[in-house]
Amino acid sequence: MKHSFSIILLLFIIASGFSQKAEKSGNIKFVQLTDLHVSVGNENDFLLQDIIKEINNSDNEFVVVTGDLTNRGADDELKQVHSILAKLKIPYYVISGNHETNWSESAGLTYKKIWGNDRFVFSKGDYLFIGFPCGPYMKMGDGFVKHEDVLWLDQTLKDSLKNSNKKVLNFAHYPLDNSVSNYKEVLSVLEKYPTVVSFCGHGHTLKKYDFSGLSGIMGASITSRDGKTKSYNEVVISNDSISVYQKMIGKAGVFNFSVPTKPSKIEIPKDNLEANFPPFIKDIASIYSVPCFDKKSVYFTNSIGEIQSVNLKNKTLNWKTETGNAIYFAPIIVKNNLVIGTIEGNLLGFNVESGKQKWSIVVGGVLVGSPIVENNKIYTASSTAFICIDAVSGQVIWKNNLPQSYSQGTPLIQGDKIIFGAWDANVYCLNKNTGALIWRWNNGNTNQLLYSAGNVNVASTKNRLYFVTPERFLTILNIETGKTLLRTSKWKVRESMGKSQEGKWFYAKTMNGELLRLPLSDNLELTEENLIAKSKVLDLKLGYEHNPAAIIESNNKIYIGSRKGEVVIVDAEKFEIIK
Repeated sequence: MKHSFSIILLLFIIASGFSQKAEKSGNIKFVQLTDLHVSVGNENDFLLQDIIKEINNSDNEFVVVTGDLTNRGADDELKQVHSILAKLKIPYYVISGNHETNWSESAGLTYKKIWGNDRFVFSKGDYLFIGFPCGPYMKMGDGFVKHEDVLWLDQTLKDSLKNSNKKVLNFAHYPLDNSVSNYKEVLSVLEKYPTVVSFCGHGHTLKKYDFSGLSGIMGASITSRDGKTKSYNEVVISNDSISVYQKMIGKAGVFNFSVPTKPSKIEIPKDNLEANFPPFIKDIASIYSVPCFDKKSVYFTNSIGEIQSVNLKNKTLNWKTETGNAIYFAPIIVKNNLVIGTIEGNLLGFNVESGKQKWSIVVGGVLVGSPIVENNKIYTASSTAFICIDAVSGQVIWKNNLPQSYSQGTPLIQGDKIIFGAWDANVYCLNKNTGALIWRWNNGNTNQLLYSAGNVNVASTKNRLYFVTPERFLTILNIETGKTLLRTSKWKVRESMGKSQEGKWFYAKTMNGELLRLPLSDNLELTEENLIAKSKVLDLKLGYEHNPAAIIESNNKIYIGSRKGEVVIVDAEKFEIIK
């Protein structure tokens, strides 16, 4: 008994000595959690709970979570992750990932209510820790750091490092390379300060990076892509190095690599694009919806909830009003009325000349789509309702409590029908005059809602409906019944589609950066073999693609957008790129 007690006492003395030694050395030890991908009740839900218990029994000082907390950004997922992280006995800091910002059913409101601003900054020892989100926001795309976040980053570093010798540790969800559309803009801020390293997630693999001279550390996801490895990342900062350990549950951390603690020398690749194409207007925030125009002015919204009217001729501000939260709804003008939808679920009508609000309609859910107008009536979907209103008076004509998730594409009017897709795996056809449901088509994959036609502008002939989905399928339906006539995955399509001006051709962009052209005809024999025979594919020289922007044809030119912000123009008659 005395022997056992002596061993325990010896171990305690050794452990205490080690702890005091670590404390005296000035080392900083923390955990980076990333890519949690929690859905309520899934394996990662329980795994994260076990990880938090283990962290609470460790000597780590704090936790940084670098995004992708959830699978779909759903409210129940966000609340579940918050309830688990709240059990930490040490401080934690969190930023969102693309799975929170791209497919959020609340358009980011729930995240904001739970965690507040999606940024953090704090000091520890000789270091300033700073983090910000990278989007993308409510549409498929590369990462993008909002303009206001870039400005915040610069001002915060400037203020925090004034009369200070602290060095900077940066945190983002995405790697600061061409994974982020404006990574050069971010690096141009970080290079002004003594930035040592940028931590990230997104790739699910523990890996060392070089971001144009800036040391990069990508943390491992809590479950590896093959599902075999369950781990998280422990980081130890000593005088001369930042060491990263992969920590399996119940096992000691295994050293993987280290980077030096001296500030990096960042060398940003040159980019003359803005010099060649200066912006028409440079706002203080980011613009996520398509602007609208009249003869005198352009009207647009931004990511801090502002609505602005700017004179087209001299670029002066006519008026500006604020709503409070980011706006993703495409503004539209009907007669003298500017109509806006908000993520709080309201439709707002403004006088285009004065900016004075004329009316407000409570729709419910979130409004992030693109409306369509016919005879002064606006048709649009929220995440809980489809509504038809008189845009002049602000009166509701009819309302249907469908869909069951938000809708981003522009609805299609065909005769007495209005057709749209939503992020609930459904495409809906309603009676344009009454709002009554005519038919509902389901993709048969309700377990994977991210395959929905939620951000697609469907196209049609008189009797057939054409659309693509992120499931990489082209689908053709009978427009009267909603019955499937053909589904094919021959081409790797996703969301970007459109049709020719005269309605002769169907266009879709593939994920290989190609433009697909098919006949739009009720007389076309609908077999995959015949579609292939009648198809034409043009390589747009874009490489990998997922930008969802609609394809537009005007004056014999086809306009296709890309994930890098490029626009390819194709001669519609010759079906070749215009040089």
